[in-house]
This record gives sequence, structure tokens and C-alpha cells, in this order.
Amino acid sequence: MIRALLAHASRYYGLGWGIRRAFEFITQTDFSGLSAGRYDVEGDRIYALIQEKNSQRLCDAPFENHQRHADLQMTLSGDEWVGYCPVERLTLLGDYNAQTDVQLYTGTGSLQRSYNDSFALFFPEDGHQPYVTMTEPAPLRKLVMRIRLDTLEL
Repeated sequence: MIRALLAHASRYYGLGWGIRRAFEFITQTDFSGLSAGRYDVEGDRIYALIQEKNSQRLCDAPFENHQRHADLQMTLSGDEWVGYCPVERLTLLGDYNAQTDVQLYTGTGSLQRSYNDSFALFFPEDGHQPYVTMTEPAPLRKLVMRIRLDTLEL
């Protein structure tokens, strides 16, 4: 997992052309004009998901990971906390969904507040718990970039 300010994104370009392309898309796009949905950047290899949903209490928010993609996440508006835990320390919750490339988990991890000038980059070994609130559930708008692993140099 990498957490950093968007202003420092270029430090991570060496991870592969997919990371560079995702950050180019982020810096060149006005997200206020985009509605919720999927936006292809490089077809199925790199795409953006604009998500609008209510945040969840910590006890209601599962962890997740992805086997074929890295996940680059940014909170666009709202108050979001994101949990992190290595998947080896989590308990499987249901079956892996190959269509959406999502595996859910239960467990506990560390929490960090997400800000709209920062990002989190999660790899397959990184269990992440998005959409968490420390107060009452409220509207949240976020960007999730799915970056296929074959675009990375890991």
C-alpha cells in the first residue's frame, strides 16, 4: 500500500506505465463534471470508476482486495476513512468474484482518513476497507482507478 499526496504522484511513475497513465488521467480530468459510472482510460487495462454511495460504519464495512488489478483510490467529496490490513491477516468472506475482481474479507486493521488531495494505491496483497465513517453514514463521492497488473513493473 502507498499513501501520498497527489502532488508527489510522479515519484511512483517508475512502478509502470499504467500508474503514470492513471495519474495523467487524474490530473487532466475535471471530476465535478462526471457522473457516477465507469470511464475507460486504456480499455480494460486501466479504467476509472466514479462512485457515489453512503459511507458505512466500521462494523458494517468489509475489507476487499483484487487479484488482477491495483486499486488507486481518491476521495472526491465527503468524509472517508480507509482501513488497511495485509490479506494474510484477514478472514475470507464468501467467494472471489472473478467478474468484478473482488474478494471480500472480515477482520481489523489500521485506519487513516482520506483527503481529496491525496491517494491510496493498493496492490493484491493489501486488504483495504473503503467507505468507512467515524460518525453517521453520509454521502461520499470517490474515484477508483483500476490498473491491471500487467501494466506495472513489479
